[in-house]
Amino acid sequence: MSLLVPDIGEILMLQYLTNMLSTDGTPGPSGGHRLLRLFTNNLTPAEGTTQATISEAVGSTGYAPYTLVGSSWTTTQVGGTTTAVYSEQTFTFTTAVTVYGYYVTTIGGSPELLWLERFSGAPFILPSGGGQIAISPRISLD
Repeated sequence: MSLLVPDIGEILMLQYLTNMLSTDGTPGPSGGHRLLRLFTNNLTPAEGTTQATISEAVGSTGYAPYTLVGSSWTTTQVGGTTTAVYSEQTFTFTTAVTVYGYYVTTIGGSPELLWLERFSGAPFILPSGGGQIAISPRISLD
């Protein structure tokens, strides 16, 4: 028999994952917010992907990861699919960079990888003068 997560369970799971709920189930983060990061290696996400296999855009001028505050996520449920969405975040670069996708981690001394997505149409190649990449982080369960 397969595991079934009812609709209310999907909502709660996404709220815990995005840190909208504390570990005791009350609103507000207890384990820290999440970080939105960009990766620059030609990576196709897979089950075995680890943070060690991801090259963050840290060497690119102007880059800094974004803190995703738990209370700023919006959770919706349509036709059996539950989705958590964060408002658009814009990364601004002042030098050339090639970006393949984004990933989300916990915050702390040893951040843990939570999820990642390769951009459709990747890579995005910004010229020597830089440019911007805008992302609306989301995760869905159905």
